[in-house]
Amino acid sequence: MLDTLEMLEAIGSDASLRYASTAELTTVLERGKASEAFTAAVASGDATRLDEEFGHRKMYQPQASQTFLSSELG
Repeated sequence: MLDTLEMLEAIGSDASLRYASTAELTTVLERGKASEAFTAAVASGDATRLDEEFGHRKMYQPQASQTFLSSELG
């Protein structure tokens, strides 16, 4: 997972990678020995494939929210 995070950081900081085509970025990841899940996510455009690498945790909406509106204060 650390390698994937480092690769994501490198892609984000390098404009040539950030704006590369899917095919170009997939080739770079394969040469860089990226994980199968990361390479598949880039090639397919489906980020859910990273669930197997980062682990899937169901996120729930909060049951209550708090707002501070001036109309309620007064």
